[in-house]
Amino acid sequence: MKSLSWLTEHVLADASMRCDADHSRDLIEITKRIEHEGESFLTISLPAFNQGFERALAEGKLLKAHTPSFRWHRRGLPEFLRGFLSQVFDFEGNLLPNASVEAISCIRQVCLLHKKVLRECTEVRKRRSINAYRQCENDVRSWSQEPPREALSAFAKTAAVVWSEIMRGVPFGDPRHALRPSHGPGTTRERILGNSKWNFRKWHRRMETYFPYDDFGIASIRNMDGNGLFQGVDFVEPADEQPVRVVFVPKTQKTPRVIAIEPVCVQFMQQAMMNFLVPLIEKGSLTGGRVNFSDQSINGVIAKLSSRDGTLATLDLSEASDRVSSLHVWTMLESVPLLRDMIFACRSTHAELPDGDIVELSKFASMGSACCFPMEAMVFFITIVSRRLVELKLPINERNVAKCCKSLYVYGDDIIVPADEASTVCGHLQLMGLKVNSHKSFWTGKFRESCGMDAYDGERVTPIYSRYERPSNRQDGSALTSWVSMANQFYMAGFWKTAKAVRAHVESILGPLPFLSSRGSGLFWTNYSNVVQMSRWVQDTMSYKVKTWVPRLTYRNDPLDGDAALLKCFLLVGSKEPVDPKHLARSVVRGKLALSYRWVPST
Repeated sequence: MKSLSWLTEHVLADASMRCDADHSRDLIEITKRIEHEGESFLTISLPAFNQGFERALAEGKLLKAHTPSFRWHRRGLPEFLRGFLSQVFDFEGNLLPNASVEAISCIRQVCLLHKKVLRECTEVRKRRSINAYRQCENDVRSWSQEPPREALSAFAKTAAVVWSEIMRGVPFGDPRHALRPSHGPGTTRERILGNSKWNFRKWHRRMETYFPYDDFGIASIRNMDGNGLFQGVDFVEPADEQPVRVVFVPKTQKTPRVIAIEPVCVQFMQQAMMNFLVPLIEKGSLTGGRVNFSDQSINGVIAKLSSRDGTLATLDLSEASDRVSSLHVWTMLESVPLLRDMIFACRSTHAELPDGDIVELSKFASMGSACCFPMEAMVFFITIVSRRLVELKLPINERNVAKCCKSLYVYGDDIIVPADEASTVCGHLQLMGLKVNSHKSFWTGKFRESCGMDAYDGERVTPIYSRYERPSNRQDGSALTSWVSMANQFYMAGFWKTAKAVRAHVESILGPLPFLSSRGSGLFWTNYSNVVQMSRWVQDTMSYKVKTWVPRLTYRNDPLDGDAALLKCFLLVGSKEPVDPKHLARSVVRGKLALSYRWVPST
């Protein structure tokens, strides 16, 4: 039970020193609430308190409605964290004109420390998530049956301009010559892992028109002669396709993350479409720098600047992937029919829920489909641009679309728009069947949040999250690596007692770790000085080395040969990612790090 509260106590003590606030009553309150509620107080109740706190920052006043499960002092403000809150609000709840950014940061750090800890949700919460998935699917189906015709028409015309520009350099609008399929690192619908994915046992008949098996499923047509490759592949008719397998993976203890696990051949071609589309979108004259997939720092920097000048709003969408309908994507891609047909040829049409129910999908795809992220981002982008064009009563052409792309940034479900149009944008997103998360969208006040950047009045107030519970032995490689990183983050953030306590616990398992610069490799401690530990001079490399624990991937024996091995090698040629020289003999075990003790460069 003390796995999480132990760390919270240290963080609270550091926060009280930084803000000169008495935390003794807060510590008593935490202890009592954990006794009655369990550690869900730290993982659910405190994040809920922070949510109300953030709304108060946006609205300029803290009300009892913002903190419903916490008592208020008779003189005003909640009793919990009152010493910190009094540096942000007056006793009537009004936001102070010179509110302490330090106090705001510390309140958020205490409340959000364990929000993202990797723990399974309770069965009750999982059942609620299944019901929410069904309800979301019903909402999407209802919207698709009676969409707003005028808004959808403007959406389609805007999409035609945007996608025509994106695909302008693709000969005849046919991307097949440029497709490079690949397998994702995760599991599949058939529970096939690693190198075994390259031996295709099934190929969907729907895909044959656009992704012929003899073009994409084998390395060389010559290998079909006498080897019986077709005899080993089942060409599945549409009615016999396996549904995606919907699973819930840890996100927060309040709600799990919904993932749809795709069949092997479907995932293979989805990856090809994603690899083709993402660079095109990021380089497009209308979408480049506006719709981003590989660099979320763009949104983060803008959010930080906007927290000071208030010119831009940060919006967040709820159930973002699950509320993008097939109708959205079909309509969006009408001007590029071949691309549209290819996208839908590798889209799964049914899903199997964790309780065994199979539902026909009205949504385009859940998270887990490689096409989900680019399609949802483009739907959000075009939805907002089309609204602007209608509002300004401008003809829908490339010049006007370019004009209406300004001050709009999309990274997944994180959206940035001008603050003065945020309210109407939210209304239009909801008109188009999407759902804005009002708790995480900000356009008033000085707080902004986007793509991992939380900022208040131009200052970063992003908390440090504890992702793993306290490690207990050297076999907890992932947890130990995470805790070393967490200790270094706490140290650099000025939570020195917390950093010291985490370091002591890690070293009780691993022994002393060296102090190195931020460029060092392996597990090490950072500090503000430039001093690094040097243990051995290596003449060959003319450098100093030090011995420490180094995280490494773990592998399973997973041999691959024949045509499947050749296909994999062909598709890895020119890869931007480093390729394991033994990739045909083994595959990585996901989510499991091991630690080895060896010499590494000291800088």
